Amino acid sequence: MKFAVESISKNSGRLGQLRIKDGGPDFRTPLLLQTTKGGSIPWLSADVFESHVSQKPQVLQFTLSTMDQMTEALTQWHSSGDRGLSDYVGFPGHLNILLLRDPCEATPTGGNDRDVQPLFTRRGKESVTPERYMEIVASFKPDIYQGLSDADTNAESAKKRVQKSVDRTEKFMHYIYEQRGKVESTLLAPIVGGYSTFARTQSIKHAREQPAGSYGGYILEGFHTNGLSATTLESSQLVNIVEYCVKQLEEDKPRIMPGAYTPLTVLELIRQGIDVFDTSYAYCASLNFKALTFGFVQDAVEHVPFLDVTDETIKEEFRPLLSNCSCLTCQKHTRAYLHHLYKTNELLGPILLMIHNLHHYMAFFEAIRQSVAKDSLPKLTELVRNQNGQSQVDYSIAANTKVISKATMGKGFAAPAV
Repeated sequence: MKFAVESISKNSGRLGQLRIKDGGPDFRTPLLLQTTKGGSIPWLSADVFESHVSQKPQVLQFTLSTMDQMTEALTQWHSSGDRGLSDYVGFPGHLNILLLRDPCEATPTGGNDRDVQPLFTRRGKESVTPERYMEIVASFKPDIYQGLSDADTNAESAKKRVQKSVDRTEKFMHYIYEQRGKVESTLLAPIVGGYSTFARTQSIKHAREQPAGSYGGYILEGFHTNGLSATTLESSQLVNIVEYCVKQLEEDKPRIMPGAYTPLTVLELIRQGIDVFDTSYAYCASLNFKALTFGFVQDAVEHVPFLDVTDETIKEEFRPLLSNCSCLTCQKHTRAYLHHLYKTNELLGPILLMIHNLHHYMAFFEAIRQSVAKDSLPKLTELVRNQNGQSQVDYSIAANTKVISKATMGKGFAAPAV
């Protein structure tokens, strides 16, 4: 993996080029990974995604917690020919990265035994040793994989739990670093330690003590427990600790932060020098019946963060989810129709909503890259912060989700099977 910084600014973060494989496509950072569940983009087939969301190669974010059952099949798949992990799940031509935890779903806390890392799968809790983890990586053969880590911390974690997360991660990574040469994939060094500057420094020091070429980038974890918890973080507290970490990292390695961070938090993290994020925010919005409608262009003064498709007031609104949006959903369907699909629990509902949300979020990242290139990220941040003439709008999906009554519990969009 090769990463080159094109430009860097105190106010706008940095613009870069990431090449994951020799001879492969170059991806411009800040980059958006396509979140998957069980190897599939939620609710969308590969044909629908490539026809109606993006025709360009993407980087797919696979998670072991939703794909661990494929290990044996993947071993046979790779042994039968020169075919990759993306080919196996029906996305040939796309690159991929393998993470431990699903950023879309809350990860249960606890169960942190001394010598194993708990992995919460659809079959329940599995215990993964460093030896077993490297066997799985060898079977999956991803383009990039993260190091085994204990990221079971958040802003409320006790000092003892934070320190244990660092010590356990170091112990896991001793073996991972020793064995990394036995797999061709690029390793990401995990940086953990909750919100403790001391613990984060210890984690960074352990990674930087490794021989040159031991890993290709960093993954910063342990700020939240995934799912909607990432949308409710105190932005200033998170940004301060990330800024502290980034100052101790090399500039020639990409920095990844998975999780459903809000658009405003993403902009603040990019300003601090984070390079890679994922689409879990778009997924969480879709799962909670939200269409992303926030504005990120200069004339978008009438936009609001979300449109709730469960809202009865839109049942006779025969206009797109978002004016001037070029996605299939907005070009062909109306707000009233999306509301109807929600009320009748039709599978087409989440499909159309996910098409729109991915299209909108990917366009947002294109606007981010343009702003970073022009060193105008603060203007974009101010625009996103002030929607519809209101300052400090709330982008938290959890805070803007209605409590569904028992009478309507069976209605709405079903979560995708994994």
